[in-house]
Amino acid sequence: MIDIRIDGESADLLPTTSLTLERFNPLLDFDQIQGSRVYGFDLPDTPTNRRLLGYFYQDQVGYQTRIFRCEKYVHGQLIEQGFVMIRQVEPTFSLYFTQNLGEIFGDSQKLLLSKLSLGNDVIAPLATANHLMDRYCFPTIQNDAFYGNQAVEGFTGLINQYTLATGYNPTARVPMPFVKWVFQQFGNLTGWTFTGQFWQDPDLCRLIFYNLFSLDGQNSINSNNHLPDLTLSNVLIDLRKLFNLYLEFDVRRNICTMDFGNEVINSGDILDWTDKAHPKHVKAPDLVNRLELSYDIDSNDALMKPVPPAMDSYTTPETTINEGGTTVPIKSRFSTLLTDPLTGRAVTQQAGISPNNKDSKTNTTPKFLFWHGVVNDQPLATSAHGNRSLNWHGPNNLVDAGYKRFEAFKGNTFSVNKLVFLSPADLALFSFRKKVHIKGVNYVVGSMKAALGNDRETIPTEVSLARI
Repeated sequence: MIDIRIDGESADLLPTTSLTLERFNPLLDFDQIQGSRVYGFDLPDTPTNRRLLGYFYQDQVGYQTRIFRCEKYVHGQLIEQGFVMIRQVEPTFSLYFTQNLGEIFGDSQKLLLSKLSLGNDVIAPLATANHLMDRYCFPTIQNDAFYGNQAVEGFTGLINQYTLATGYNPTARVPMPFVKWVFQQFGNLTGWTFTGQFWQDPDLCRLIFYNLFSLDGQNSINSNNHLPDLTLSNVLIDLRKLFNLYLEFDVRRNICTMDFGNEVINSGDILDWTDKAHPKHVKAPDLVNRLELSYDIDSNDALMKPVPPAMDSYTTPETTINEGGTTVPIKSRFSTLLTDPLTGRAVTQQAGISPNNKDSKTNTTPKFLFWHGVVNDQPLATSAHGNRSLNWHGPNNLVDAGYKRFEAFKGNTFSVNKLVFLSPADLALFSFRKKVHIKGVNYVVGSMKAALGNDRETIPTEVSLARI
């Protein structure tokens, strides 16, 4: 039996009510955040439904773009939760359901980080900034092109020049916001919490937003000036691409879990669906079986011409196993800076943003760095820290750290489309973190499409599988 609850209260249903539910594995989609999708459905015109849906059929009632919280139960099992909106009333209510991951952050969903207005702070650079508590750090970065051709008194070719004796040079000071702080502040604005293995990683929690906006002529630190022209959803997708993250959204509790995709693939949590599977299926080779990993290279940084080998794109080598296949292009908007091997500092050659620089430009690409703290008497941030690097090649590179297991999976898999018959409990408890076993083979479930009805004890479900 189907039970649809609107804002926590059961709605009246038609005897023939049926629902189609689709789910998609976030491990396999690098370009968007897909939630579950339930096709449109109708509710009968009853006093209960009219009350639950705001008496919209009445002539005098205006439409307020109301989004109703909705839960769907089958035989007492919570199958899906999300939101419904009214499509039309005639007087039967025609509704559509979505997890609405495209709008989960409310009014802030499409707001650029550079427009968030996270507050103004007193200019008080601290060389020993704590990455777990502070908002900004001020790492020393080599950039003799910061003021272009202008001769600026006190500038020595360093952003955030620092000495133990005198502290920070007042010229070319640029605050770098901690990524962790920005996510926390965004969560405070929207009511969302960001958790998971990503934030527990001792290196990744040191990430900062690199920028070129100087405090020259400024009376305070305005966060808008130091954050990229991207939404937080954009940043989530780019972090997903850099580190092969598994993003999971609980739209009822407002929790975004950011775990590592390799850990999900390596998990031993396997469900045996052999007895639930129809014997027939459609099987095909996966010909998109190699990875092409890259990020936007900043053409305005003179040191990026030509592209440094460590930052150049990575493509899975062709072998006898994957030959004839094509690549999956995975490209992040965020890159990083080179490191000077002599000084250990991050280094760039690019004009900064300052009233002292007539060549000021804002068309720089977004970048991340790792905050180190004070190293050899200088505040340091570079493209690598501990067991992590923001380069595609070299020690601790992004490929080895995040993609090797996924690369092996893509290079030696095939797809199977099969019908399985699940109980309501099977569907309610299923997570894409789990793999399934059918007749001696383990699979990743790529997607599932379930037909829910009042008269069904088992739920026929079309699944798209990939051998793991």
